Amino acid sequence: MAGDGTIVLALEGQLRLDDQPALHHAVALARRTPGGRLLVLAGRPETQRLRGPHQRRLEAQALASLRTRLAAAKVPLLHAPQHATAAALASLQPDLQPTAVLACCESRLFADWPIPPERFPRVFADFRRGLERSPEAPLPLPGLAGLEPPQPMGAAAGGDSRSAFPFSGDEPSALARLQHFFFGTGGLRTYKATRNGLVGTEFSSKFSPFLAIGALSVRRIWQELLRYQELRGADEGSEWMKQELLWREFFLWSEQRHGAAFHAPGGIQNRPPEWIEDRERFARWTRGDSGHPLIDAQLNELRATGYLSNRGRQWVASHFVNELRLPWTWGARFFEWMLIDAHPAVNTGNWAYLAGVGSDPRSFGGSPRRFDLARQVGLYDPEQTHRRRWS
Repeated sequence: MAGDGTIVLALEGQLRLDDQPALHHAVALARRTPGGRLLVLAGRPETQRLRGPHQRRLEAQALASLRTRLAAAKVPLLHAPQHATAAALASLQPDLQPTAVLACCESRLFADWPIPPERFPRVFADFRRGLERSPEAPLPLPGLAGLEPPQPMGAAAGGDSRSAFPFSGDEPSALARLQHFFFGTGGLRTYKATRNGLVGTEFSSKFSPFLAIGALSVRRIWQELLRYQELRGADEGSEWMKQELLWREFFLWSEQRHGAAFHAPGGIQNRPPEWIEDRERFARWTRGDSGHPLIDAQLNELRATGYLSNRGRQWVASHFVNELRLPWTWGARFFEWMLIDAHPAVNTGNWAYLAGVGSDPRSFGGSPRRFDLARQVGLYDPEQTHRRRWS
């Protein structure tokens, strides 16, 4: 085997040690290779779009923690934020000539198609019913001598004190949040009833930012869900959490199935655009000047913290498409830049759904969903707590 004995593990945006199959392979290969040693490389994945400021803050926290944990095992971490893996390695030659380069993969419940691509459905209900196997189990940490699990880093530095996501982006904090929400509180049990809240840390799991930067494995969440149900029984909240994780999976495989059409203006339905390309109106919207106080409060929270609740995202997208009549792809790209949990497939999947060009079964041949914002305020912010906080 040619090379200098260095086995390079390219993280490819997966900033954790738990449930990393490629890490297990890299460690095993390094131990079999004469003079073998491991180097971890954190570059920019080829397919990753630019991350916005809020997500970059979490990414920096995750990398700092990961560097410390790897250093405890005498494993160096090389961070090359401006370069993809191949370019980063090329810049290190001739000082580094690795024996092998292994790449991590995005965290998914299924390592391969859960439904064959030729039969992959366009709507979620058919996906959920048509699953042909169960999610794979996660892998534990590999045996890196001297690596001890550190304590979570705690609250994130530099964020807005009003944020519903005041957590650090590192892996220990992600795992601590998982245990807290599932076993430290009744959050999972009441999840279905509270998940559309607007203010605070406990109305929803807050797993998505950790998933988006690769600090948490979705298979680890699923395994802990099963453990919760074994200990406490299946309940409405835990079953709804399963459904939300499957929604994420559905969008990831949908993007892979449909390719460029998934992100195209006409979506997977190939519907002709029905919008007004008003750039001045869009610019006002990005500044939190949409013309509707509820929407402006949501946008102010998004710009300040990078976080927006599930219900808030639906309101904003519906208003953008139905009232402002702006191109949904513009809104989707703005969200992708601002959101602390931005993921291209999940973000586009949800925007296309609300725009009536995606996987919403009601929109096939019909109109996009439209929210009655006055009614929504009465249901979810009757005391205007959120609006006062973010106006």
